Amino acid sequence: MKKAKLDKTLQKLMKDRGVSTRTLSQATGVPQSSISAMCAGRNSQRPEALLSISKFFGVSIEFLLFGEDDSAPTLATILSEEVFSGYLKVKIERLIPDKKK
Repeated sequence: MKKAKLDKTLQKLMKDRGVSTRTLSQATGVPQSSISAMCAGRNSQRPEALLSISKFFGVSIEFLLFGEDDSAPTLATILSEEVFSGYLKVKIERLIPDKKK
C-alpha cells in the first residue's frame, strides 16, 4: 500500500510553479485554510478539493496524493509533451473534447 504524500507533493508543485496559497485558493475555490492544512499534513480533504487542485496543476489525483502516478497517460498529457507534430498531432487534438463548448 502506498503512503500518502499530499503535503510534500502539494508543497513541491506550488514551489516549482511559483503558486501561493492565495493564488491556488482563488483559482480552485478551495479555501486558503484548507490548502495550508494540506501543506502542513493536517486535515483530510474532500474529493472535490483534491480534484480542483489536481486539475489546476494538470496532474492526477493519484499523483497529488502519492507523488507518483501508475496510470497510463491521457491523450491530453501526450499532446502537451509535444512528442507528436504534424498530421498525428492534429489527429490527437481531434480526439480531445473541446472544453469551451
